[in-house]
This record gives sequence, structure tokens and C-alpha cells, in this order.
Amino acid sequence: MATGKQTTRLIIQLGDGATPTEAFAHTCGANTFGVTLTNNLGENTVLDCTDPLDLPGSIVRHLESQDTSVTISGMVTTEAWPTWRAWADGGTEKNIKVLLDESLANNGGHWILPAYLQSLELSKESSGKVTFSATIAGAGQRTWTAAAS
Repeated sequence: MATGKQTTRLIIQLGDGATPTEAFAHTCGANTFGVTLTNNLGENTVLDCTDPLDLPGSIVRHLESQDTSVTISGMVTTEAWPTWRAWADGGTEKNIKVLLDESLANNGGHWILPAYLQSLELSKESSGKVTFSATIAGAGQRTWTAAAS
């Protein structure tokens, strides 16, 4: 039974805002990543041209907009905390990279898009380590770049 070639190479990176060349880096402590790509559809009802009163209309859908939502979670590290705290407190837009770190032959590449930190949750149980969970909302068009090789 064929199961297809599977990957484990998904990561979300935050941009540093530098110009002309922005650098993207992994958040130390992060270990869970999720991406949702959404096509928001509009619709119209179109009546039958030859018998509009007796035949039901058809729904015709069209793309109105696209959205990207990202989740990231893991352990809070003292190295990464200042970046996340500043983003949460500042409410500013930041570029993110959604990286499928595979070769071109394996359909790898990445999206880069502007985004806002929508929510940041810190939690801890008993004497355990502090964890974080963040939801990042896309703030513009995502652009796909295929892997170089």
C-alpha cells in the first residue's frame, strides 16, 4: 500500500524587520506549528435564462479574499521572550515565514507574509515550565517561493 512521501519539516519563523535583507529565525523553545490557508468565497444566485420562474436558481461562487492563520506553541525561553513580549505589547505588524523545508524536488519552499500577533497565552502547571501558545493573523497577501534546489 502506497502512503506517499511524508514530511516533518514545517516551521514558522519571525522576521527581524531589517532592510534591505530581512532575516528570519526560529523561536527557541517552539515545538508545535500550524498553518491554515483560507479562501473566503462570495456567492450569487443565477436564474435559468430560459425558465427563470419555474427552475431553481444556481449558486455561483467566486473568490473574494484569502487569509492565512498561524499557530505556534512550546516552551518559553528567556532568549525568545523579549521578542514575543515586544510584539504583544507593540501591536505592530511583523513579517513571518512559513517554511516547508524540503527540496524543490519534494515541493519545498516558503510563504512570506505580513502578520499581527493576535493572541499570546502563557501557562504553567504546578512547578512545571512556562509554556506559550500564540495565534498569528495574516495582514496581507502571502507569497510562495519554491525551494532553490
